[in-house]
Amino acid sequence: MHTTTMLPKDAIVCKHIPLFGGFELLQATYYRQRFSRHTHAGYAFGIITNGQLDFSYRHQSWHALPGDINLVVPGEAHDGQAKDATGWSYRMLYLPASILQNAAYQLTEHDQMPWFLPGSIEHSPLASSLAVLHSCLADTAADSLQQESALLYWLTNFICYYGDLKKCKYPVGQEPAAISRIIDYLHTKYAETIPLQKLATIAGLSPYHLLRAFEKSTGLPPHLYQQQLRIQKAKTLLAQGHPPAIVALSTGFYDQSHLTRQFKKITGLTPVGYQKTIL
Repeated sequence: MHTTTMLPKDAIVCKHIPLFGGFELLQATYYRQRFSRHTHAGYAFGIITNGQLDFSYRHQSWHALPGDINLVVPGEAHDGQAKDATGWSYRMLYLPASILQNAAYQLTEHDQMPWFLPGSIEHSPLASSLAVLHSCLADTAADSLQQESALLYWLTNFICYYGDLKKCKYPVGQEPAAISRIIDYLHTKYAETIPLQKLATIAGLSPYHLLRAFEKSTGLPPHLYQQQLRIQKAKTLLAQGHPPAIVALSTGFYDQSHLTRQFKKITGLTPVGYQKTIL
């Protein structure tokens, strides 16, 4: 007789941290979650605490084990899933690019963002201190000065160890002009249904050429880029307390179920679950 293995439920805690203009802190254990390919507007730093995270990033396959630091830079497409049914656990920081830009400025006095090549770093001397930093930032009783100092100290050390300030490949506005016009249009019309031919006309390219050029520039095809914009806007509205059903319709989703499916593919949480963690 064939039996189906029942996986434990995923466990996720997400917190909004108001320091430096605000960022997100995540602590999660995933068994079922498979993140679809997506990008982040900012940087993501994490430490694996259990299991193995497998992900594709920068045209390579990466495997992050307990004690490894996993990271993603702005605009680089990636996915993620567990190696097997044992799942994986990690603690993540999702930081706006401006925070890293400021940290790099403390070191160089030049206004630029650092570049990090790997998606996973083994045996890093900064791994244990990242776990300590995560706990400090999650502690509601901690002094804000202590938290700000701890974050800036860790980031400057990480940049010194692994950053390359000569390879600043992702400042905003570096896309070719045609792709930049499409990005601006999608940011304005993210909630609308947009035919590919419309984007091609705006770009002045054939639809086929547009698809290739857009994905080469952003790491995502236009429809997934638009989907991601919708999710970002949905997160903002949910954080403001708007009902998920209203959020779904105002951000271009067919209904709340449609929003829930797409939201979980990218964030690992349902809209209701996300709202509960931050309100």
